[in-house]
Amino acid sequence: MSKDGEQVAVATNGPWLGRDGFVAETAVRLDRVEGAIARLEREAEKAQRSADELAEEVARVRRFESFEENLSNSRDYKFKDSQKAFRDLKARLDAIEGTKSTFVGLTYKSFESIDKKLAELSALQARVEKSNRYMRLCAVLFCAAFVFAGAAAAHYLF
Repeated sequence: MSKDGEQVAVATNGPWLGRDGFVAETAVRLDRVEGAIARLEREAEKAQRSADELAEEVARVRRFESFEENLSNSRDYKFKDSQKAFRDLKARLDAIEGTKSTFVGLTYKSFESIDKKLAELSALQARVEKSNRYMRLCAVLFCAAFVFAGAAAAHYLF
């Protein structure tokens, strides 16, 4: 039968039978080759999908490694920046305090103890200034008394 539903006569003897066998074998081989090609195409598509997935995974891993490296560099930068700031602060404090060897023999080694001692010394200075004023007043009064006594003695004698 043909595609249109007509019946076709098939010749079963004659010189063309050898050729028909060759054509039939070739058709079978071509069908097998087409099947193998189709199978290879499917396998190639699977391999291409696997290669695409692998490339995507590699790109993801590279992005992650780049992120980790940037994060590590950021931490290192912050750490180094903190170290630099600490060294700068220490250098400035050393410049304010001077060399440490000069402070080894001192009793007052902190700012708090120095402030207390300065407060004590300023109170003592205020008392000394008050004593100086009192002493000047006493000296002026003594001189005045001496002059007055001398004038009285001169008046009594002369």
